[in-house]
Amino acid sequence: MIFISLARRLAGAALLAWLSVIASQAHAQDGPQSFNAFAVVKADGSILRSAERQATIVTALGGTLFIETDEGPVAGGQIACSGMLRVDLDTTHQTGSGACTSTADDGAKTYGEWECAGFNMLGCRGTYKLTGGTDRFAGFTGQATVIWRPNAHELQKQLDGTVLQNATGILIWRDFKLEKK
Repeated sequence: MIFISLARRLAGAALLAWLSVIASQAHAQDGPQSFNAFAVVKADGSILRSAERQATIVTALGGTLFIETDEGPVAGGQIACSGMLRVDLDTTHQTGSGACTSTADDGAKTYGEWECAGFNMLGCRGTYKLTGGTDRFAGFTGQATVIWRPNAHELQKQLDGTVLQNATGILIWRDFKLEKK
């Protein structure tokens, strides 16, 4: 009996979350909307010493994108991003930029560009701009604050002097304002 009650509550919560996502998507077509999202990601890249006191990191990362709703996070598809970061080896200050593609479960895509500044191994904060999309996301634009917070690093020095870096972490989009052109 307890199992049935718990199952009903979980099913009810899942239904409310699903309805919240559908409602927010419908609302996005009528006017601007604001939301938060995040993705737990794995990043793979290479680190190259690019000047006497500078390193360059070229990376690709990907993971599941979640949209925050009043009922908790709801999976919104997959996201893949590429990027390049320049790191000052004296201060560890870094600046970077790149691009992302997200793919919803129905195949609709969004495209965006990001830039950020912060400190190597700690993460960075900057701007994410949604530049377009396909299918139900065609004609949408938007902007958010993007935050990258790594939580684990694995470094492997290669014979040619480059270093391979594998990291896991979280990408966060705060105050994502989305609207139809």
